[in-house]
Amino acid sequence: RRLSRLVRSMLDVSQLQARVSDKSRRKNFDLTELMLQTLLSFEKRADEKKLDMDLQLPEDHIMVFADPDAITQVIYNLVDNAVKFAFESSVITVLLYKKSGKAYVSIKDRGETIPPDDLPFIFDRFHKSDHSRSLDKDGVGLGLYLVKTIINSHDEDIAVTSRDGMTEFVFTLALSEGE
Repeated sequence: RRLSRLVRSMLDVSQLQARVSDKSRRKNFDLTELMLQTLLSFEKRADEKKLDMDLQLPEDHIMVFADPDAITQVIYNLVDNAVKFAFESSVITVLLYKKSGKAYVSIKDRGETIPPDDLPFIFDRFHKSDHSRSLDKDGVGLGLYLVKTIINSHDEDIAVTSRDGMTEFVFTLALSEGE
């Protein structure tokens, strides 16, 4: 079963790489709304783990220019990891703001810290830290690789920090013209 998941994942990666390099899929869309829709899919899992979702979204909508399907995948993967690795009864903070012509998305969870030796490799294909392997038996180590691939294909950045039980992923997107 693991091998078939791996083969399926490799096909998904190949298709995704072709799709995200297609700039015709990019358009102006409301990132605030897309985030809310994506976060709704985690309501049941968050409740089961007694997680509080602290959404810090602006009242004004933030419009970006990107591939909305690909960005949905980025948000989904990052929140999925946050839910998976957060301590039970803790808080996941999702923050969206704009600064210097960019939209910034931050997803923070309180849980096991990613070992400092693993941080430089966290976005590598098939990388799973020892901690991750013990909790995530089904994953093949492609989620964060896909996230980085999508963000890089948009000529944007993603970063991770993890210390003192707090892990935070932050990525940027280009604002729509006039934002």
